[in-house]
Amino acid sequence: MGTLFVDNIKEHTASHGVHVPGHVVQVVQGTRGEMSNQNASNIVMINQAFTPKFAGSKFYVSFMIPNLTGDASNFFQAMAYLGTDNTPTNNTQVIMCRTHGQGTGASDTMTLNGSDFGSYTSPNTNTHYLSLLATTQGSWAIARHSFTMKIQCMEIAQ
Repeated sequence: MGTLFVDNIKEHTASHGVHVPGHVVQVVQGTRGEMSNQNASNIVMINQAFTPKFAGSKFYVSFMIPNLTGDASNFFQAMAYLGTDNTPTNNTQVIMCRTHGQGTGASDTMTLNGSDFGSYTSPNTNTHYLSLLATTQGSWAIARHSFTMKIQCMEIAQ
């Protein structure tokens, strides 16, 4: 068996990437600032468009919503979606997390995180959408005190 030593690997065709199964080939991130007085179903917080490098890729998706405040008797539910439709709820739900409030004071903040790997496989290299939505009971402040919520997606070649 031989050994191959290289200093660089370059893609043959520009913007196509190098297909190495099991490796991250692209990272996408969407962000949004503070949202106050939210009380609804399927609030679209982030809807980030991107183009997968390869059909058949799997994705690692994670989100972080900092500084949530809501009344202790009310719930907050966050959902992440991935797919080819610009309407998030028409895509595959890859994460769902739910919590309840701890209060509405400035010191009652909490952070909600979620992650998933492998629930979605890209069918093609058309435009895809990475989305973060919320459904609330009662009024909530999201990313309070000028914080930033984030959703990230790593495309992993298969």
